Amino acid sequence: MVAPSRLPMSDLRVLDFSQVLAGPYTARILAELGADVIKVEAPAGDLTRVIAPKRDRGQSGLYTWANLGKRNVCIDLQKPEGRALALDLVRRCHVVIENFRPGVADRLGIGWDAVHAANPRAVMVSVSGFGSDSSRREQGAFAPTMHAATGLIEYQARKSGAGSAARMVNLPDARADLTTALHAAIGLLAALRDAERTQVGQRIEIAMYDAVLGTYPETPFELLDEPELREEPPPYDAGPNGFVVVAGPPQHVWAELVRAFAIPDPAPQGADLASKARLRRAAIERWMAAQESREAILASLERARIPCAAVVSLREALEGPFARERGLLLQVDDRRGGTRPVTRLPYRFSASEVAARRPAPRRGEHNAEVLQEVLGLDAARVAALAAAGVLLAE
Repeated sequence: MVAPSRLPMSDLRVLDFSQVLAGPYTARILAELGADVIKVEAPAGDLTRVIAPKRDRGQSGLYTWANLGKRNVCIDLQKPEGRALALDLVRRCHVVIENFRPGVADRLGIGWDAVHAANPRAVMVSVSGFGSDSSRREQGAFAPTMHAATGLIEYQARKSGAGSAARMVNLPDARADLTTALHAAIGLLAALRDAERTQVGQRIEIAMYDAVLGTYPETPFELLDEPELREEPPPYDAGPNGFVVVAGPPQHVWAELVRAFAIPDPAPQGADLASKARLRRAAIERWMAAQESREAILASLERARIPCAAVVSLREALEGPFARERGLLLQVDDRRGGTRPVTRLPYRFSASEVAARRPAPRRGEHNAEVLQEVLGLDAARVAALAAAGVLLAE
């Protein structure tokens, strides 16, 4: 167990009303940095408990990944006593996170006005798809729909040459959620710093639409007077040695490889640019295929200071020798008497530590613990709240 003094945010308490990914992952970051994160889960449960595969361990791996390190209280916010209980917790927290559709938190009695009245020093992060002040405020937002709405799917298809609708595919990840989560974490840290100076908290609103497009590195090229579609050369086919990526424009890569390895130029004098590119690419692939192994290719390129990497499977990246060297995977309690691997956060502090101090919680697992410790309620009061259906648990 890591001592709290070694965790950089150990004096922070966070109330997390969010579900699925963008909000929960923001809260997970804070939890592993040392914050006491209390997840307030609705009786129906976080959607990631049921929308993600869970056949291997009985609990969704996605839920585990996004909710490590948190405590969990299950409160029915539809009941007046539930709303009052939530505001009592707000009074004792520094940060509140929510990702309801705009207006829902207000209807539940935990919107910004209520939070600020209950705790003027608290910082609140509100995540939505399109912003509470926009014409699209009522639209729900999940990563696939945000990839469509922000142009990422169209741009990917156009860049790959698969412009027709039949060839369009969604991004194979939750990029919109995780990009938003990182911006939310940055925003709330800035707001906390401001609250230290002013003694007054504020609300930070993060629209996924803004976060995705504000972070997408292709936008400078699309916003030129004549948009430029940057071509990304595919990996080189090294035959039995797999696929290798060499960074840089093809003409630069060719010049560097000729300089380092004296590869003969197969392009005849006077050949057009397209023919030169095709013939030289084939020459590079023949050279790679002739090497004794993938490792030999990489070693030769690295000695020549040519940036490169082998194309590996995600599984190899997660569990291969380099991942083990980096300590990439944590073994966390799977809540069934065993463990399951989860990727660790990337922060490596020189003097502080980062730690997943708790497994992902069950729904309502810490009802009594949190309400007794944080609010000072006795066991009889907690039992009465449970009997009234205000508190629930698995």
